[in-house]
Amino acid sequence: MGGDRGPRDVVVALLNSLRKHTNVSALLFGDRDILQAELNLCADQSLCSRIEIHHSNKVVATTDKPSVSMRRQRDTSMGMALASVSSGQADTCISAGNTAMLMALGLLELKMLPGISRPAICTTVPTTRTPSYILDLGANVQCSALQLAEFALLGSLAVSVLDGIDAPTVRLLNVGEESSKGNETVQQAAELLSIDSRVNYCGFIEGDGIFEGLADVVVCDGFIGNVALKSSEGVARMIRRLIVELFRSSRLGRVAGFLLAKPLRELENRLDPGRHNGAYLLGLNGVVVKSHGDADCLAFANAIDVAIDAAKLNLPATLRPKLQALSE
Repeated sequence: MGGDRGPRDVVVALLNSLRKHTNVSALLFGDRDILQAELNLCADQSLCSRIEIHHSNKVVATTDKPSVSMRRQRDTSMGMALASVSSGQADTCISAGNTAMLMALGLLELKMLPGISRPAICTTVPTTRTPSYILDLGANVQCSALQLAEFALLGSLAVSVLDGIDAPTVRLLNVGEESSKGNETVQQAAELLSIDSRVNYCGFIEGDGIFEGLADVVVCDGFIGNVALKSSEGVARMIRRLIVELFRSSRLGRVAGFLLAKPLRELENRLDPGRHNGAYLLGLNGVVVKSHGDADCLAFANAIDVAIDAAKLNLPATLRPKLQALSE
């Protein structure tokens, strides 16, 4: 119920996902009448038999803040969805709703993995090499040096599990690569990581270095990470529009566009932010995936795919003993 586009795109995305993932079933949390009306539009009602609606007439608003009593938010659609993961009724929770409330309710319902004080939003970004993971992307707008170091360890362990990389390269996002650059928090985080044998820390990275694939894991606070992510998505959309305008601007351009149709589609897909939608709330003791609030059905379906993959790996359960062993 929490996305900018309302439940229709979410329901369409879910139905498309269920067609692809035949062993997956789903719980939908929200207003029963509204959700059932959307499901009734589906031509293949056999898909709907794999969906169970859990009614809630309370929704977390985009303006709600975590300072609001969390106890009163537990019976919202978001709170109930997270509780289903906590109880084991669901393997993963996906939401396009209020990020701050998702994190706060996630903390309340699922608690944290050992040795981690705060969850971080983490996702992949396309690069000229293999994709890089970046965290935090908005869960914590201010972070201490110790929290940045925790994110580095958490991201490193997660990438080892998700991509099978033994010692992922980790860098801190900064205004320069020189060791003297950056504010006091970043400097202190660098000192902590330089003596942490658990993390393959390789120094600072600038914003443009992210998309060159110079690190497997890029660490920053949520304020910087969110601005960097949204800026890169805006640039990607601008490039896609400029390419279309360029090839439509003349007869020669249209001919060239026809001849290059396949590679242009591949480029467009690589630049489409929706195809990279879906970010882990790493650090929670349960699989929670955050979707962009403005995600359309294609983008939300990608977030569902991310959540299914994480649930298959049971990422928190895999990370828990690793973190426990490292903190002893």
